[in-house]
Amino acid sequence: MQSPRPLPPAVLELARRQAGLVTASQLATAGLDRRRVHEKVAQRLLVRVCRGVYDVEPTPPSLRTVAWARQRGWPCPTDVLAAGRRRAAVLALLAHGPLAVASGLAALTLHGVEGIPLAYRAEVVIRTSAPRAPGRAGRVRRFRGTGWTTTPDGWAVAPLPEALAQAVLALSRHPRGRDHAVAIMDDVLHRGLLTPSGLRKARRLTWHRPGAQAAQPWWDLVDARAESPAETWARLSCADAGVAPDVLQLDRLDSSGRFIGRVDMAWQLEDGTWLLVEIDGQDVHGRPGALVHDAERQNRLLTAGDVLLRFSGSAAWRGEVAAGVAQVLRRRGRRPPATRR
Repeated sequence: MQSPRPLPPAVLELARRQAGLVTASQLATAGLDRRRVHEKVAQRLLVRVCRGVYDVEPTPPSLRTVAWARQRGWPCPTDVLAAGRRRAAVLALLAHGPLAVASGLAALTLHGVEGIPLAYRAEVVIRTSAPRAPGRAGRVRRFRGTGWTTTPDGWAVAPLPEALAQAVLALSRHPRGRDHAVAIMDDVLHRGLLTPSGLRKARRLTWHRPGAQAAQPWWDLVDARAESPAETWARLSCADAGVAPDVLQLDRLDSSGRFIGRVDMAWQLEDGTWLLVEIDGQDVHGRPGALVHDAERQNRLLTAGDVLLRFSGSAAWRGEVAAGVAQVLRRRGRRPPATRR
């Protein structure tokens, strides 16, 4: 039996840039008419995702690991989950055609913002008054005055202030919406994607819209010193428990005044020593040799009497940082719980 002919290289290259997805019109441009597309679907060389959009890989997205992406020469984020978020945004844009603009969480994903939920419903705005086509992925929203810009890789997206406003309003209905929204806002400020004035503009864009009242307190919780969503979640859980950190990003110096490291969060104890908390990120601490480096760094950071606690990003999400901090503070006689910043 003759093996099926592979997809044209042009199709595979296009899919590589589009999270593994291609449209029916792109396939037609590459010389695959409707009959040949049906053949490729039957041969499992193409998988229909939604009306007019196909995946060039039969492997389910949930099973696509970093090693899998490297083997195929695909763009390979250190966080595989980020690839899933991006795929959802790209799918919505491809499904709704060249007049679609990614909005809300989908736009933030394509802007490269962190802190977005693992699973979300991608939303787009259509730059015409055309009705929504049935059977398409994602959701079409109507936002008055929505502009658009283009990412470096060519995707049409809402500008960051508008995308952030749209995302915050959508997250007002999410069970952990505050934690995601604050992590997103921390990220855009920390990395300079928005200035404080840009953040204020985004907040104004939410006024008088559904969800704005529920989300209003979130904007006052933003802190640009957070270096990852996990740090944001740890900070929020501690504040909720009445043990907000005294210092964020505490610089540690040796006896001669030389800088030896920075600690994510710190509480000063009654005897003048410190409770230090580090939130480990998978992208940094998962590298070969990182454990040895971290152990050496830990020894340099600690002085006599200090306590160092380390938590994973997952533990931060589950709220375990606050419980660990409160336990040490009680044991070391700190009363009342810390409320200083």
